[in-house]
Order: sequence, then C-alpha cells, then structure tokens
Amino acid sequence: MGETSSDLGRETVLDLLSASRRLAAVVAVEEADEPVSSGELATMTVAAEHGRSPGRLGGRSASAVKSDLESDHLPQLVAHDVLRDAEGGYEAGSNLDSLLSVVDVTMDGRGGTPPLRTNERQPGDTGSPAVGGSGRDTDI
Repeated sequence: MGETSSDLGRETVLDLLSASRRLAAVVAVEEADEPVSSGELATMTVAAEHGRSPGRLGGRSASAVKSDLESDHLPQLVAHDVLRDAEGGYEAGSNLDSLLSVVDVTMDGRGGTPPLRTNERQPGDTGSPAVGGSGRDTDI
C-alpha cells in the first residue's frame, strides 16, 4: 500500500514534483469528475507541453508520452497514493491534496500566483514549480 500523507516527506514531494508530466497528471486527475485514462492524461500532457488546448493538437501523437506516463510517472504517483489506479483510469489518492497544497503554497510564496489549473496554467509555464532541471532547487 502507498504512503499516507504523514509519510509523504520533503524528499518524496520534491521527487514527485521534479517532472512536469507527473504534475500535469496530478492536476488533470484533481480537476476531473471521473477516472482519467492514461491516454487522456497523455493528450492533456502533450497539449500542455506544446502550449495548446487538448482539442488543438493538430495530429501530434501522444503515444510516446502515454508510454512514458505508464512506465514511469503514473506508477510513482500510485506508489505514493497520490493517484489510485481505478476502473477506467486514475483517480485521486489520499495524498493528492497534500501534494497539490505544496504546489499552491510554493506558487503563492513566489508572488501570489493562483493555484495551478490545466485550463489556465500549464506545467512548464513561467512560474510553474516544475520548470527546468530536477526541481530540487525549489524552496518548499
């Protein structure tokens, strides 16, 4: 079973936030009303990486991103109970809100930016906690 929020320490949080694809998946699941498939998460992630809405990809393939999510990012999020593998996709785990609260506090401390939302700000945008490098230099 995954870690509880009290077990989700600083190093784990920093590691989970070090990849914009993980952050994009967490934000997408948090905003969804039902489980989100890895294919849908890949489409949203590709859109975010290219600065477009998911409906305006113009033929870009999300298959490589889907493979990356399924082999690396989603298992890490599930292992720490940030996401849960549910029928038809992924849903919020018990640590999702804890992880996003760290993102919100970090962004708030950098100038009062509102909480990250997929329809407003994308991972990789200026001011995003997952911009560049490993993210380990982020003050949390």
